[in-house]
Amino acid sequence: MHRRLRNLRFWILVFAVGWLTMVVIAIASWPHPGEDTPEELAAEVTSALRANDFHKLQPLLAVGGEDVARSTVEHFSTARVDDGFYRDGTIVVQFSRDGTRSEFKAPVEERDGRYVVNLVVTPTG
Repeated sequence: MHRRLRNLRFWILVFAVGWLTMVVIAIASWPHPGEDTPEELAAEVTSALRANDFHKLQPLLAVGGEDVARSTVEHFSTARVDDGFYRDGTIVVQFSRDGTRSEFKAPVEERDGRYVVNLVVTPTG
């Protein structure tokens, strides 16, 4: 009986160490928010807005998280997103709503070597 108990303790310890190792590896390999280039970021933002998918937009945001992503996607839900590209430090999303064409511009920021979009206007000064 004592030998079986020692064997059980060993396997519990192996399981615990294995589980902790798996958690550490998962956290270390978690993708950083944003994209490698501003052009890739513009393509992903445009794709997310076309698909009305706030889950796809959320990891591309500099600030705001799910609330900002959901609100932005809802704003574009009645529009047809025609194109999106990077120009002069901003992402320009061209869209049409009720036959009227417009552009939406959002500044791009670099964080830890990755590019993210800032959809929240923050006062400076």
